Amino acid sequence: MHLLKPIVLAGVLLASLPAAAAEQPAATGTTGLPAGSPFAALEAHLRQRHIEVASLSVGQALDVMVNWYRLTPSASGAASTPRDTLVYRYGGWSEGCATGFKLSFLRRIADDGGPEQFAGITLMFEPAGGADLAPFGTALSDWPSLEAFMAAVEGSPAFKRFGGGTPMSVGMERGGLR
Repeated sequence: MHLLKPIVLAGVLLASLPAAAAEQPAATGTTGLPAGSPFAALEAHLRQRHIEVASLSVGQALDVMVNWYRLTPSASGAASTPRDTLVYRYGGWSEGCATGFKLSFLRRIADDGGPEQFAGITLMFEPAGGADLAPFGTALSDWPSLEAFMAAVEGSPAFKRFGGGTPMSVGMERGGLR
């Protein structure tokens, strides 16, 4: 099992390299989120608050994402809409010989006519720990309020199971929703 963590970390790193190479520096708009780069905005949010992603727990990752969502509106200025919403999802993950249970808190932003983009925090756990949990996902736009969304997240089977545990790895995620 000592080899599983480095293999998973290497897989996550390799999977993010093409997106990192394609990432363009973006100008910051007056609303906070750099145009076309929610990932850069999340990085800035974390840096300003001296938050080390690798040390986050499940509950802390949720708090970080909710605070970022509240404090940094999207370029459209609209919050809690399908155009700018928080997404929570989890399920088993496999990439070649590396496997894990992936739990993600993401912010999805859709520009007018452009592709959906997301940035967020993903926590990986031992695959056996969540083998009996069916994949699940929900978005803030599915709920009447941020508080109801947070209650749904905190009441989910994966949050309850992994909330007190130590992840194998924690990292930032970016790209387009799959």
